[in-house]
Amino acid sequence: MLNRTHINFRDPKVLLLLFVILAIVFGVFARGGTTTTSKNLNKAIGCKDGQWSGSPLYTGDPSNCPNIVEFLLKPAFVNEKNSELNLRFVTLPAGTYGSAMKNSGWVSESYFVDIDSTDASRLVNKDGSTSQGATLRAKMNNKNALFFYPFDRYEGEIKMQATAEISKEKIPSTIITSESTLSGWKLNFAEQGKISASTSGKAIYEQKPATLYWKLSRANVVFIAVSILLILMVIALGSAFAITRSIARFRRPPSMNLLLWLATVLFAILQVRTNFPGNPPIGILLDFTIVFPVLGLLLILGIANTFYWLNRSDWDYENENPELANYA
Repeated sequence: MLNRTHINFRDPKVLLLLFVILAIVFGVFARGGTTTTSKNLNKAIGCKDGQWSGSPLYTGDPSNCPNIVEFLLKPAFVNEKNSELNLRFVTLPAGTYGSAMKNSGWVSESYFVDIDSTDASRLVNKDGSTSQGATLRAKMNNKNALFFYPFDRYEGEIKMQATAEISKEKIPSTIITSESTLSGWKLNFAEQGKISASTSGKAIYEQKPATLYWKLSRANVVFIAVSILLILMVIALGSAFAITRSIARFRRPPSMNLLLWLATVLFAILQVRTNFPGNPPIGILLDFTIVFPVLGLLLILGIANTFYWLNRSDWDYENENPELANYA
């Protein structure tokens, strides 16, 4: 016969092991936010000696860089109230147009940049100054996506075009994206152009705007947080139902303390609902499938317990103090 293994959950070693396992699970799956992108979008153009010598974009500039303008986009934050993804935008000129610096670029030949996201805007970059930056607003306006919270997903595109101020010619451009973390969100970047080995592994946009596509969805930690809150609601409903069932079968006496507890739980559920990450508005799918039914059933159980409490005289004699029945 096989020996049964008995696990004592009060043993500190068992509790410590469970804690470690939960910590590992949360560490792997409960990530607070990530930004993913293709490898070519993470790097700037290379300017090694002779690398661009055979390219029409190179005109013999001493920096060994081609005449190009790079568009750098860095995720800033998600404005859920206005349903907007905010990104920091700056240009990095190269070749005869200037040189890149740490957070911007030095402009040697004036150019302006037209950007089309939620708002159309133009940035003017004058020679002898640093390149201009801006905060872009990308609208998260997919059809009724928020209704499926936390499974809501959004996507959009940003178009950018650089033009020389004097010659009015379109300046070749590339895109760089930063992998900054957005709390509570997963962000993915992709571009329209195709990479080429002859262009340092970058997609070059010459006579057309550079197009960046973005996709936004909730991070894993949001799913875990919402799941925990929903489980708390269901547990509260289950405990209230179990107690009411015991009272209905005359196994437990109705009491004022129980009525107060049910009222407290009812209002606590409303508070739990407001603690959903991102504070989604009332009317999402989870409200109709879980939150509203839980509130309705708790209200019905509260009314049932009120009825039992108002008819409690028999309980006083038979259950709480049987000696009083002799004097009734």
